[in-house]
Amino acid sequence: MHAYIITGGNEETRSDYIKDLIITRSVSPHDCITIVPVTTSIGVESMRDATSRLSIHPLASPFHAVIVRDAHTMTTEAQNAFLKTLEEPVGNAIIILESKEPDALLPTILSRCQLINLGNATQYSDEEINTCIDTLKFFGEVSVGKRLQKIDAIAKTQADSLAFINLAISSLHKELERHNFHRANLLRNFLTARTQILGNVNPKLAMDHIFLYNGL
Repeated sequence: MHAYIITGGNEETRSDYIKDLIITRSVSPHDCITIVPVTTSIGVESMRDATSRLSIHPLASPFHAVIVRDAHTMTTEAQNAFLKTLEEPVGNAIIILESKEPDALLPTILSRCQLINLGNATQYSDEEINTCIDTLKFFGEVSVGKRLQKIDAIAKTQADSLAFINLAISSLHKELERHNFHRANLLRNFLTARTQILGNVNPKLAMDHIFLYNGL
């Protein structure tokens, strides 16, 4: 089994690259399993269904291709199910995750996939990353009252909350690259909060859960 994460560029260039990759691997369209978000996210049932279909012999190809569109919208449960497929593959397949925000994927998934960056991907500056890390440290050092004030400031709207969460996810990935592994649980909490907010959970409640009820 070969697994890829296709990122960078725009949606059209990523789609074109995937088409070329499928053609190169001689996979018929009949043997492509495509997973897309339902409303705003990809749930665990979609991943389980794909795994089940992998157990069926391909019709006209040497193996299946599983294409996950907007892979960053997978719920935490879906990502864990996908990780199990990577670790314990059913049948032979090429796995392709298409995402403009690969940092939203679990580190264990990133480590098991070949990252193909087509360029021009949105990146945060070092200043933005460092400011975000300082903000996370702030939450761990101040009183509950000050935490609530800060949450109110960064979670005014769903868009504001997602912007902060996406920055935090990228920042925490950088921390993990620096071997600050104590941040791994916080990263998982942000990934969960992102899924919840995309599922229309109140952004402030999702932020409260991170900064008030989980250890920083």
